[in-house]
Amino acid sequence: MNAGLGTMVGIVWRTRRRGIAVWVVALAASMVGTAASIAGLYDTPAKIHSYAEAVTSGSALAAINGHVEGIDSLGGVIQDEFGFLASFLLPLLGIGLVAGSTRREEESGRLETILGGRIARHQPVLAALAVATAAIVATSAMFAAGLDVVGVPVSRAILYSASLGGIAFLFAAYAALMAQLVLHARGVYTWSLIMLTVAYVVRGIGDTTKSWLTWLSPLGWAEKAAPFGDQRWWALAVPIVVGAALGGAAVWLAARRDIGSVLWRRAAGSARSTSLHRQPIGFAIWIHRPAMIGWLAGGVLLTAMMGSLAQQLLDAMAGNPALAEAMGIQDGRPLDGFVAVTQLYLAVLAGGYVVQALGTLRTEEAEGRLEARLAGTLSRTRWLAAHAGVVLAGLVLIVVASSSVLALSTAWSVGSNDDAGVVMTAGLDYLPAELVFAGLALALFGLWPRGFGLTWAAYAVVTFIAFLGPGLKLARSVLDLAPTTHVGNPPLGTVDPGSLTALAGVAIALLLVGFIAFNRRDVPRA
Repeated sequence: MNAGLGTMVGIVWRTRRRGIAVWVVALAASMVGTAASIAGLYDTPAKIHSYAEAVTSGSALAAINGHVEGIDSLGGVIQDEFGFLASFLLPLLGIGLVAGSTRREEESGRLETILGGRIARHQPVLAALAVATAAIVATSAMFAAGLDVVGVPVSRAILYSASLGGIAFLFAAYAALMAQLVLHARGVYTWSLIMLTVAYVVRGIGDTTKSWLTWLSPLGWAEKAAPFGDQRWWALAVPIVVGAALGGAAVWLAARRDIGSVLWRRAAGSARSTSLHRQPIGFAIWIHRPAMIGWLAGGVLLTAMMGSLAQQLLDAMAGNPALAEAMGIQDGRPLDGFVAVTQLYLAVLAGGYVVQALGTLRTEEAEGRLEARLAGTLSRTRWLAAHAGVVLAGLVLIVVASSSVLALSTAWSVGSNDDAGVVMTAGLDYLPAELVFAGLALALFGLWPRGFGLTWAAYAVVTFIAFLGPGLKLARSVLDLAPTTHVGNPPLGTVDPGSLTALAGVAIALLLVGFIAFNRRDVPRA
């Protein structure tokens, strides 16, 4: 049994090592780089104290970055600045490492072949969790070492890194459980992202109201460890125990269900396919609908929470001008600044949807379904156009619906709907930048499908620059690497139509490259 597990761990590592290395190195480097930049900016007690006074004015910011105990310290500033990114990047690490090694392998039929030998049914899931845990521990250790280098006390650095690792482990275990419950890997991602969004919103409400709701969120458990405050080491046990329970349930179910089956199956569909589903566009809608719904739910929940806190944030900025400066809001237009920050969050979320949705095309090819689809009269161009059209329509839906919710919730919070049009326009202004993500994803799919993971790496870099670049005062040449930089920070900043046109041109050029390359290369390509 142990020999079989060791063999399975080796298989998972050999098949996933490149992706794991990219995740670990990119995430650890971004975290350490952020910490070093913050340490350079806040290099005196006076600067740290000024920052702490600014961001603790009111409770609205706690909904975004979380409640940081001991914020009047270098480590506290790092935790606050990294709060929003850490809430999503660490769980995504756990989800991504497990989903690709469990349900996706089962979908492709490779898992059944492996189980034909001496591998027990539960061992692939256990091996995926073991490899993911090792990667999470390595990431946490690298981050702790980086924090120590920039001047954070060792014990506090270890506790903070371990608390983030606990989040990643918990969501890895949750993804392993979902892999036993749903039929497709995209379903694992969708339900994991929905769970993550709900956890973020619940944690935000709990921190804002200073209530027990924070304890209902896995993100709140990491926060309660208070690495830069009272240092509650016992709080680490909560995500570890819950994660172990979820992982144990996943292993138990894997040992007892049939290969290819699921425990949470949707009701049987109609015996006859509709005319729409028989068309490429209808089939594409069916494939992309779960991801579209999941990301749309995330956008709506995020903007609803942010909009409902608008008046609190405006009151805090009125009482403490330093808060507006800390958030990059200037020119005496706090409401426009609030909308600009929220729309940037939404733009990055929408970019994530595009990358994941177009990544499904690579999955369709790698698992042999694309070759069967193209074996008949369906042309490559028509197939790719159908999928690209559905994904882009989903992008517009997410942006418009989430911006509408932001406009309505902000109007309810501040008691005026005069800025509804401004909110909607700001959301639409980011569409060309989001289309650049689509162009890059499609170009890599056409030119080098095995390198599609680089799209996620580029997305991570852009996210880091968009959220932290201005605050860390990165060089202009670095800021310009993010397409969101060229939008102009609407409605607070001036939007240059020429820049939006240039972004749209780049996106169209990349999309054309993807179409042309896909039509000329072999299908499938390993």
